[in-house]
Amino acid sequence: MSNPNEPLPRQRVRLTYEKGEAIKFIGHQDEFRLWERTLRRADLPLLYKQGFNPQPHIQFAAPLGLGMTGRAEQIDVTFSPPVPLDELAGRIREKLPPGALLHGLAEVELKTKALQGLTIGADYTILLFAEPGEIPDGLIQSRIDAFWAKSEAWRQRERGGEAYRYNLRPLIFVLRYEGYDPAAEEHRIFLRVQQRPGATGRPDEVVDVLGLDDFARTLRRERIYFEDRAEDVALMAAYPLISQAEVADPDPPPKVRRRKGRGRKPHKQSGEAPGRKSFADKAADEFV
Repeated sequence: MSNPNEPLPRQRVRLTYEKGEAIKFIGHQDEFRLWERTLRRADLPLLYKQGFNPQPHIQFAAPLGLGMTGRAEQIDVTFSPPVPLDELAGRIREKLPPGALLHGLAEVELKTKALQGLTIGADYTILLFAEPGEIPDGLIQSRIDAFWAKSEAWRQRERGGEAYRYNLRPLIFVLRYEGYDPAAEEHRIFLRVQQRPGATGRPDEVVDVLGLDDFARTLRRERIYFEDRAEDVALMAAYPLISQAEVADPDPPPKVRRRKGRGRKPHKQSGEAPGRKSFADKAADEFV
């Protein structure tokens, strides 16, 4: 006879899904809520954390920025009690909104390292929308060549309300122009970056450095590389391992705590031309 005081068994499931064009203008918090609502509507036994404001056990590998899409995103979800995988897949697919597509799922060990700590790299496709001749021939390639000629590309971001600078250049492993599709009116750029905690190359920053923000239509993550997959480790072994210290500003300014909430001024990225909006800013404007 089972003991009613014993905790129910748990099941950790890794979902691979697509975040498509229809939902690219939702941010990470909204995407988290999207998955929570989907799983609840599917009447699945989500396991919640204890505390004043219980949150479901949902872990993202690498949250996407506003306006970005992803073809093979991954999240880990914990259920209690366990549910057969085929039943899980069917019930989730029935409740997912347009723009989200479940590609597959698999059960993983409960003690497996958090997904965010397993990422080592990522591939992106940068799609630039331009009518024929709007971007002069050779311009994109010349700007890519100029990027490779640099040893530094300093960028400024915020973490925890504090500004910091980092060198984007060492985090970019592949940056390649792949041509123009006249039917779609799209220029394509392939990008491979390091994606490790504290040392991640960002595609929106690359677009900004290239001066192509005005043409950026979509930043699409094609895949994420993980340290627990032998084939991923073998591929990424061709590139240097860049530490956070190597890209940090060697002479950072004194830390000033920024005021949060209302009245907080938007933070400008270094290198951004006056009056020019970043990809994320333009994505937010289009969403509104």
